[in-house]
Amino acid sequence: MTKAGDGDYSLDEIARAWLIKMRGEDAAALRGEFDAWLNGSAENREAYRRAEQRMAALAILKTSERHGSAHAEARRGRIKKWLPWGAAATALALLIVAIGAGGAPLPGQRGGSSAAFAAEPLETRRGEIRTFRLADGSSATLDTDSRLDVAVGTDARRVRLVRGRVRLSVAGQDVPLRIDAGRGTASANDAEIDLSLDEAGTVTAMLRRGAAEVRTDAVADQVTPLREGAALAYRSDGTLAPKAGPPPALPAHWPDGWAEYRSIRLDRLVAEANRYAAVPIMIEDSAIAAREVSGRFQISKTEPFAERIATLLDLRVERRADALYLRRR
Repeated sequence: MTKAGDGDYSLDEIARAWLIKMRGEDAAALRGEFDAWLNGSAENREAYRRAEQRMAALAILKTSERHGSAHAEARRGRIKKWLPWGAAATALALLIVAIGAGGAPLPGQRGGSSAAFAAEPLETRRGEIRTFRLADGSSATLDTDSRLDVAVGTDARRVRLVRGRVRLSVAGQDVPLRIDAGRGTASANDAEIDLSLDEAGTVTAMLRRGAAEVRTDAVADQVTPLREGAALAYRSDGTLAPKAGPPPALPAHWPDGWAEYRSIRLDRLVAEANRYAAVPIMIEDSAIAAREVSGRFQISKTEPFAERIATLLDLRVERRADALYLRRR
């Protein structure tokens, strides 16, 4: 049985409010108040545990339309249906606004709209490419070893690219989708946009369709519009990087596991392919690594890719336990 909590709210309502607040932007500021409440009694801790279990039970059900374990089911027409993205977080956020409007504020409630990141992020494993359907009609295709956090609120749409690469097909809504990545933010509505975040913290964004704009921390008061078919990159400090043509990090057909280049150094192409590889491809000869190649390559299939490169460049593939080595014949 749910016990009464502070004021007009039950203990479970207060626990659900804390669950949302500690996944929102004010979490750090509210940490002390939350810890004091959580450690105040065993009943508080148990109510918070119930709220977490409820959130987990309503978490996003993941499925894939391209790669991964669900691919075979998709071909047979048995793709699992999704719960709305962040359905649990949405329900709890609405609860906070609804019951907070008629009485004393809930813990940590400071007015304004409520938004919080969903309990479970969208993630892919190495070698996996997966498309996630969002309840607002948008979709997010995550490349290998990528993570996207999804936040929901009463008057906002927001995602955060934590690592890897994403293609967002953004449905048109009254409010744009905010896309946080590195030290900047993109905004798009009724558009398709690719973003990548590399290990150095550099973000590359390319607009495929529609309209979008980018704002970085280094120049927060300056908005840079993206042109369709054009790319923009900014560094880990938020400063814009010089334009240098189409970015190798965002080939047009990467959601299908393919990459097409007019000209690219072999070592850079192999580095792209190794993002998918369980056993990496290695080039020890600097002269081979510096060779330029062009064409369309299925970089998500490591061994066939290595064999094709070997055939094109008159090399051989030496298979060892630690790697596939490209060597001279």
